[in-house]
Amino acid sequence: MQPGFHQPTWGANIPKMQTVKERGQKWVKPHGKLSLEECYGVQQADIPFHPRSRLNIWGNYRLILKAEFLFFYIPTVIVAGIVIPCFVTIYTLEECVYTTMTVKVVGRQWYWVYEVESPTDDCDEE
Repeated sequence: MQPGFHQPTWGANIPKMQTVKERGQKWVKPHGKLSLEECYGVQQADIPFHPRSRLNIWGNYRLILKAEFLFFYIPTVIVAGIVIPCFVTIYTLEECVYTTMTVKVVGRQWYWVYEVESPTDDCDEE
């Protein structure tokens, strides 16, 4: 039976702390830096490193770049092409436009009511 958490020897493989008393305080000295093989049992040669140029080995690298372009940049341009005109129309609605005639349309249950307000032509006749 292997020692586990509930057994008295569970911490038998933990190294003892190296303490140093200095300037009236107790300090813990670190152990040396462990390699991956010592810490996890993984050899350094087993860790994969794949630079981008290694994609030439596994397949058509130019096709992969074209697919990356198609699936990222083209939808981005499409969304920007939709969003920019929407924002332009939203902000142009806030500008005051001086008109000579105003038409007010009210929808009732069975009919429409139109009210046309136009300035009088009294000023133009002088």
